[in-house]
Amino acid sequence: MRFSLALMLYGTIQASVPLHAAFAQQPPSNCTAPQNVSANFRLDRNCRYTGPILIDSSNVTLDCDGATIDATRSRNGITIEGRGIRNATVKSCKVDGAKSEGIFIKPPLTAPEMAALPKAKRYDIAPQNVSIIDSTVTNSGNVGIYVGNYAQSTLIRNTLVTNSGSTAIYLDASSVRAIVENSTFKGNGFGDPLGRSKGKLNREAIAIDSSAYNTILNNNFSGNSAGGVFLYKNCWERHNSPKQAQRWQHSSFNTINGNRFTEKVGVWIASRQAKNLTNWNCGDPPLAPGYFRDYADHNTIVSNVFTGGNIGVIIQDDFTTLKENRFFNQTESCVVLGSELRDSLLGAPIEGTTMAKNSCVGLNGDNGFRPEGESVFEACSENFLDNRPFNCGGIR
Repeated sequence: MRFSLALMLYGTIQASVPLHAAFAQQPPSNCTAPQNVSANFRLDRNCRYTGPILIDSSNVTLDCDGATIDATRSRNGITIEGRGIRNATVKSCKVDGAKSEGIFIKPPLTAPEMAALPKAKRYDIAPQNVSIIDSTVTNSGNVGIYVGNYAQSTLIRNTLVTNSGSTAIYLDASSVRAIVENSTFKGNGFGDPLGRSKGKLNREAIAIDSSAYNTILNNNFSGNSAGGVFLYKNCWERHNSPKQAQRWQHSSFNTINGNRFTEKVGVWIASRQAKNLTNWNCGDPPLAPGYFRDYADHNTIVSNVFTGGNIGVIIQDDFTTLKENRFFNQTESCVVLGSELRDSLLGAPIEGTTMAKNSCVGLNGDNGFRPEGESVFEACSENFLDNRPFNCGGIR
């Protein structure tokens, strides 16, 4: 609704003001990018600009009109930052080669400074209603699009993110209500593609880290290093660093709807639940040496298509709804629920998993929908394994 209102206002500006007045524009012969964008600004599509560009004001559109921002000499290509910034739009931009983040929606304070404020104040001063539309982000050394902590109502639409060293999109702690739709993510998570950092990574396309009420809708995921969409609560890693603050938000109430996955793992709920984090310097209380409680409950995975991966969906926390998904030619399992390690660490199985109207084709044997340890599919109906009705209680 807020985005629709922003579009209405934008249309009013265009109708009431001549185009050259609504958007300042660089002369075609001058391919120098503005350092700060504080009013509507359109770039020359024939130029290749040198980043970075900072959007530091509300109610501003940066329309690149297809121009490229060369960020190989800068940490970020485009940064949106300002205390209480609202309604900033990045449109039709090609951001290439940032040393760290291609596009960074940045909170106005460090994570510890934000954590020291009352919770309502944190959200009040963080960016809201930032939109990234019809854009391309390539060859970022770290994250393609970084949505900083406490950001609200971010929209990423019709955007391609490829060859990011780490994740294509990172939804940071306590951010809420992002919508990522009609976009493509491929070839991310293998480490800096330009070789500026020698470390090898193994990351997913979208990381939902202590972030809630997000919608991942009608996107294409293929060939990312670790997988598609992973949800987890950071264990307060590197907690001794002055840049870190403890995560309090669970990765909960997210919806993953209508996407297409060709990945090793399509979706992983609580992806760090059974991961040994001994070397991560975590600040949360451990369940056992190196193991920490992961929180990613009350999430919905609906109407997605998973093709040709190892495992379509892994569920390792409570109250997941899995319905109307189609799985084709997974090599290990279509769905894996729970783990024996989690059972032993927590002393309880996963609760409240609902599985309805899913189909798994091309996987021989009974591993299509596979519970592990003590976990069970608590509500189960109208699922099919190789075109035969599947009884969730039948493979215990």
